[in-house]
Amino acid sequence: MDKIIDKDSFQSVGSTIGGMIAGLKGERKWSGSTIKLSGVYSGISLDDYHGKRDLLDGPSVSKSALKWLLPAHGGSPKAFWGRWKWNPDHIEQETTAALDFGKAAHCLLLGDEVFEERFCIRPEKYPDYRTKEARDWRDALVAEGKTIITAEQFDRIKRIHADAKTYPLIKLGLLNGRIERSMFWKDPETGIWLRARPDALPNVDGVYSDLKTASKFDEDFLERQIFDAGYYLQAAITRMVCRGLGMPFDTFTLLYVLNDDVPDTAHVEIDEFDIDRGERAVRWCLRTIRNCLDAGEWPGARPFNDGERRIQMKVWAKERLDNFLDIAERQEAA
Repeated sequence: MDKIIDKDSFQSVGSTIGGMIAGLKGERKWSGSTIKLSGVYSGISLDDYHGKRDLLDGPSVSKSALKWLLPAHGGSPKAFWGRWKWNPDHIEQETTAALDFGKAAHCLLLGDEVFEERFCIRPEKYPDYRTKEARDWRDALVAEGKTIITAEQFDRIKRIHADAKTYPLIKLGLLNGRIERSMFWKDPETGIWLRARPDALPNVDGVYSDLKTASKFDEDFLERQIFDAGYYLQAAITRMVCRGLGMPFDTFTLLYVLNDDVPDTAHVEIDEFDIDRGERAVRWCLRTIRNCLDAGEWPGARPFNDGERRIQMKVWAKERLDNFLDIAERQEAA
């Protein structure tokens, strides 16, 4: 299958040679041992990047973990600690069909992994997992670390891929760059590592892009996704890591492919002020994690000032109930 990126292409779109030199100078081939130096590393698998506890010589965080810590996302230190990979007793997150589809689309469109090594298409003889034979087949593949998708999903991903190849910015090289690169920077204030793994590491221009699947393209939905999916945190962490490594950062682009029978492709840049908000949130998270690690305590959610402020119904609920009661009381009095 054709790839829509040029693997390890060193095509420049602009900026300065100095920016390219800074980026390449910081790149290292991972030796397999614990990483102690900030920088850009190649040769780290996705499994190791996400799950290897001793990949770095201290605790580390990425966008997905921080969502469980921020109260604005319904998180708390307790919710974060219970899911954080640094916690040896953390719970494992269960996958979903949507997540599996997104991972498979990502693999086929970007070519950052060998599809056959990570995914398997469910054969027609197993339309479901009601039989023992089907369940045994599924369990054996899951034990190997593979993700199963259906033939229908695979066909849809191929249509998405064909549409994406025709998108003007992709043809111009939006996703050109070095792939399968992991970026690590240890925050000097807290000693906690920040991790970022862009879909394609730009060689010069500082334009970072990330491939996303979306169920629809209306603006209200995409705007809500910036917060709900934590994309603003992802952009902020990437910018912070780039700053720490002395690498150029100009903008963070979301390249969307539509998960639909009729595929579509679009892109947006995250507003720099939302990335600023993300940096403020990440800094709060780093300090909170450091304080909890030092104290050995991970408090749960504390809504309404830990119970000191009384809870009230929402305004719309009060009005609906008051209107009903006012009418009912007038009818009784008549």
